[in-house]
Amino acid sequence: MGLFQWLGKLLDDLIGWLGRAVAAFLEAFVWALDKIWETAIATVLLAAFGSVVVLYAIFYSGAVLGQTIMEIWDPRYSDSKPSQVFQVKQAPQSSPLPKYRSEAKVIALENAV
Repeated sequence: MGLFQWLGKLLDDLIGWLGRAVAAFLEAFVWALDKIWETAIATVLLAAFGSVVVLYAIFYSGAVLGQTIMEIWDPRYSDSKPSQVFQVKQAPQSSPLPKYRSEAKVIALENAV
């Protein structure tokens, strides 16, 4: 096996492994979020923003191992209404999410509440 073939196989193996790791993280995170969504998150969002069609969210790793921060805001009032910040503590300990808020990607949540 030549060097390039070996590197290609290594790359394929790493992609397969990282893909499974990310998929496992997302599955566990969504499951943890689902457990608290109706009782701890949706009620706060309804009180803060009312029944809106689209909210924006960012997700990033917390300072504590296994903690994920979720920040949600109404894009129509981003200058006048503060965002709502939640800590999801049942998330997996190894997180592929960014460590810094500034590195998080903005995601649109449609019909979340």
